[in-house]
Amino acid sequence: MITPPYVLDSSVWVEFFLGNDTVRNLIIDRLRANEIIVPSVCAFEVALAVERRIDAEAARLVAANMREQRVDALTVDRALQAASIRREYKLAMADSIVYAAALAHHATLITQDIDFEGLPDVMYLRQR
Repeated sequence: MITPPYVLDSSVWVEFFLGNDTVRNLIIDRLRANEIIVPSVCAFEVALAVERRIDAEAARLVAANMREQRVDALTVDRALQAASIRREYKLAMADSIVYAAALAHHATLITQDIDFEGLPDVMYLRQR
């Protein structure tokens, strides 16, 4: 049986790497059982957040872990798809790119970003 892939939004990656137990418990099984798609813009956002909150070495370790997943590079086609999504859903640029990657791979987007709440193929995790 083929299991559907997931895209983890930057908010989820950051909480995962910072040790948020709720996020870790939800994500760890998915990391083992499903393909994880990493939009390249997430690597940027997560590395920046981890470097700010911890240090540069931690950011390098995070990047190495993200590279182990399937990276979705920002191509011209993906950028055009993201622009269309931005117009339709009024998302910010990076959010549009992340959502475009999820839709292109028929993946479920897991996020803590309220801007995605209620969109198709999104699992929104309320922050506590």
